[in-house]
Amino acid sequence: MARAADLGPDAAASRGAFRVLVADPSGRGGIARYTERLVGALRENGVVVYRAGPEGLGDVDFELSDRRWGPEVEALSRARLYALRLKELIPAATSLRRAAVRCAPDVVHLQAEVVPGFDHLVLAELRRRAGVVLTVHDPESMGGAAEVLPDEVRRWRRADAIIVHSERARAIVATRVPGVPVHAVPVDLNVSTSVVSRAEARSHLGLGSGPIALVLGFLRPYKGLGLLSSAWPSVARNLPEARLMLVGEAYPSEELDRLSALDGVELRPGFLTDEEIDFWAAAADVLVMPYDRGAHSGVLHRAIGVGTPVLASPPLAEEVESTSAGRVVDLDVGVWSDAMSRALGSEPLPPPPVPGCGHATARATIQVYDEVLERRSGSARRDQLGEC
Repeated sequence: MARAADLGPDAAASRGAFRVLVADPSGRGGIARYTERLVGALRENGVVVYRAGPEGLGDVDFELSDRRWGPEVEALSRARLYALRLKELIPAATSLRRAAVRCAPDVVHLQAEVVPGFDHLVLAELRRRAGVVLTVHDPESMGGAAEVLPDEVRRWRRADAIIVHSERARAIVATRVPGVPVHAVPVDLNVSTSVVSRAEARSHLGLGSGPIALVLGFLRPYKGLGLLSSAWPSVARNLPEARLMLVGEAYPSEELDRLSALDGVELRPGFLTDEEIDFWAAAADVLVMPYDRGAHSGVLHRAIGVGTPVLASPPLAEEVESTSAGRVVDLDVGVWSDAMSRALGSEPLPPPPVPGCGHATARATIQVYDEVLERRSGSARRDQLGEC
């Protein structure tokens, strides 16, 4: 079989069309934007794709039921969260099943959990009719301790193949499900919606001309808020005019409280539209990402899309290096203080190169679909021979 990089834009059509249902219940955030651009890139490469998603995001007649998530959901007690998910269960399962029946796909490709806690049962049913591919954007939990949750492993086991975005993530997933093929697929999707100059972005947001470091997106402890609270005071002393902006949906935490109370730090909490995300990313001199876990970041790709460099920690090293997004900085307080001071002062980082148009991601994904369908076809032939 040809390598993904060798497949041309019309490769899928030349091999014979197949139908794919890409399902994503995300109503906002990086995964929703990734799904939109992936679907577009797959269609450009000759795949017949239907997108199932929340109203306004999914194709007509392929809407998925709403699923609540975010800081307000995480703040619920265990009993109230269980009641919420139980209430969502039947609509979520029914809407996904309806989309699959309407599409009659050869492959169902899920970008996120659709039926929390019960996804493994729904996937088992889907797999009787079609190949099932999962994209695992973050194999480790982003809330609480850095761990792989049992519910996630259960759903991984139901897949015909799994897509991740780095070799580090591939290793994490593959050790939990040794019988399931796990593929590291590069991300060259341009997920930005608009590109503006730094001056235009700052004017739009009412910001001044001083140096700005930015933490963007969901404001959670794993993004290194504790480390920044120790590293930022040195930056503020060296560069009194510099600001650290914390912008996005805030998950309450002691780390966030401590960081936002520092001089030179400004918290702008709340939901951001895609356009607002792009303006904030463009307004910064540098995005700071001292994550203590994770192997992929939608925020990093938003920065690349608007030409803003990043400082990121070793968990994101593969993605930083493959995209030339900026610098990788060890998770050390002093090293981060120095890196931020340099990036905001005498040694600004160069802008990253313009991202690709998604062909590498699409072609590698198509190769995964091909392999899944070939394995399923071989399995069906063996079953038929066994019946003779």
